[in-house]
Amino acid sequence: MIEEAPTLISPTDATLLSLSPDIDIIFLHGLAGDRFSTWTNSEEEFWPQVIADTFQNCRVYTCGFKSSKLSSVKTGEGTSIMDLGGMIADGLVCREVLAPKTLFICHSLGGLVVKQMIRKCSDSADKDFNELGRSCVGVAFLATPHQGSEVASTLNTILSSGASKQLAQLTDSDEDLFDLNEYFRARAGRTGIAVKSFYETEKTWGIQVVDKISGNPGVYGSDPIGVEGDHITICKPSGAEAPVHRSVCKFIRDQLKSRDGDGGPSGEGQQGMAKVADLGAENSSPSGVEMLSDFEVFTQISEDDRRDLETKLTVADREYLVRVAKRKKERFHMDLRRHIGQPAAVARYVRLMADVESRFNRHVARVIAEGRDQAEVDVAIQDYVLDPCVAVHSTADQAISAHAVDGALYYLAGNCHIAWDND
Repeated sequence: MIEEAPTLISPTDATLLSLSPDIDIIFLHGLAGDRFSTWTNSEEEFWPQVIADTFQNCRVYTCGFKSSKLSSVKTGEGTSIMDLGGMIADGLVCREVLAPKTLFICHSLGGLVVKQMIRKCSDSADKDFNELGRSCVGVAFLATPHQGSEVASTLNTILSSGASKQLAQLTDSDEDLFDLNEYFRARAGRTGIAVKSFYETEKTWGIQVVDKISGNPGVYGSDPIGVEGDHITICKPSGAEAPVHRSVCKFIRDQLKSRDGDGGPSGEGQQGMAKVADLGAENSSPSGVEMLSDFEVFTQISEDDRRDLETKLTVADREYLVRVAKRKKERFHMDLRRHIGQPAAVARYVRLMADVESRFNRHVARVIAEGRDQAEVDVAIQDYVLDPCVAVHSTADQAISAHAVDGALYYLAGNCHIAWDND
């Protein structure tokens, strides 16, 4: 399955190869790619070689796999993404020289493989795998489709270009891929893995394969960056002045600067937490760590009540609200994702969601528990949630509308943090 063990890319002057590297930089291609052509531009410039020449205190490797042998995410004939994650992890831990930190640069579906590999390392009882997982300080995603159903549509597009028919099985596994992204998003936020994301701005095979929405991993502090190229050329920068090359180089430098810190993951992830801490101090609100924790809680589905928004509204005799509620919930979700890379905006959303949840559960839930009619519940929502939140969270620079508060309310209900009935 793995074409070869991870291939070391030495600096052009091989005598400059580091014997004690600060970071191992791992390139992993996507579907229908390979260890070399994926990263080679029309001028025959091999990007990993450029990186190896630029960062001589690092070691650069390329990993490869035969994408034609991929199957479903968990089961089926052929090799799954889960299998592949384990195989790549094993190849990486078997190297003779390992740096204390690891950074991945991955293209397209290779990003999904990296996320699965990190999960495999975390769940494994193998201490070498555990150490590899802990060593990951950063991942640069180039045109990786992260968002749920968008993964399936991306796969279908790639399949239509002539890739393996076995890959069609992946399109039936949206839930597993969505779960994988939620796992990675939470882990990156919890451990401070730095994330840089890029999406193409030009069409391939007549469509834009990965756009700003599907290319967004939803990780706090990682705002997807557009690259003037298509799905194939985005990972083949031309020259040292190419924007994506310069951006990735800065991303690597940021991780190198942190090598004298406390030894844990750092970079953009912890920088983002520091920014939130500053925001929290300025506004006398929860600390930065608490705010980041609240963000992770609110944006994941609670274990307490797994019913979806439509079911909750229907049980509460509010079927007439389902269509509007779903639209407002989705609009709030899109706004939140669009601002994911802007700490100040995320802090506002977190404060709003915390206030909406607290007010609803303190005032409105009591009215519902007492069996009051819908009109009284609606009055309580207006008096105790909508009006106060609009007043408290609106500033001279940033007005909060009732529509936004409504959106937060339905978003929290959809993620099972508030309920409309007594169940």
